[in-house]
Amino acid sequence: PTRSQRMTAQTATTIHPLCDALADAFERKGVAVRANLSPGLAREEILRIVEPLGIALPEDVIALYEWRNGHLDEFAEDVIRFRDNTFISLERAVEEHAQLMSIYAVDSTLEDDRVDLQAALPISFFEGSCDVVACGAHLHHDAGDHPVIRVFEGIDMYYPSIESMLRICTEWVSHPDWDAADGFPGDAEMEIWQKHVPGIFGG
Repeated sequence: PTRSQRMTAQTATTIHPLCDALADAFERKGVAVRANLSPGLAREEILRIVEPLGIALPEDVIALYEWRNGHLDEFAEDVIRFRDNTFISLERAVEEHAQLMSIYAVDSTLEDDRVDLQAALPISFFEGSCDVVACGAHLHHDAGDHPVIRVFEGIDMYYPSIESMLRICTEWVSHPDWDAADGFPGDAEMEIWQKHVPGIFGG
C-alpha cells in the first residue's frame, strides 16, 4: 500500500467505529438508518469524484466516504443527521459545493468568514443549511486542522473535526431526552456540546 493508503487506513480505524456508533445510536431510537445507507466508496473513486473541485481531501473525509456514501434516499425519515443536517453523498457534495460558490464565494474572504469556502467540502445538508469540512485555510486556531463549519445565515465553526462531530452527535442521539420527531432540549444539547467544545458560541 502507498503512504496515502496507509494514512487513510489508520484514520479509518478511528472514523469507521465512530460512524457505526452513531448509526447504532439512531437504530436504538427506532430510526432505521442502516437500510438507507449507500455503500462506501473506494479511495480512488472518492478522489475521482472530487477532482474537478481542486480540493485536497483530508484523510478523515476520505474515511467517512469509505464508510458510507450518504443515503439511498436522503429525503426519507430514516437518515443520519449531524445535528439537523442530513449526511449527503459525495456526488451531492460536489453539487452543493457549486451552489455554495454561487451564493457565498463572490463576497467570501478568509478574513471575514474565517474559512476558505472554495476549499471546503459539504458533507451534510438540509433546507439551505450546509455543513462543510475546511479542507484548506481557516482561522479557527482553537480547532483541529479540518473543522466542520455550519453555513446557514452565518458561517460558524460547529465541530473541531469530523471525529468530534461524530462523538458529539452520538452522545446527543443517545441522550434519554433526544427524540427523532421532537428534537432535543436546548440546555441538554448545549451541555454536551460545551463538554466536547469548550467555549462554543462564547459559552
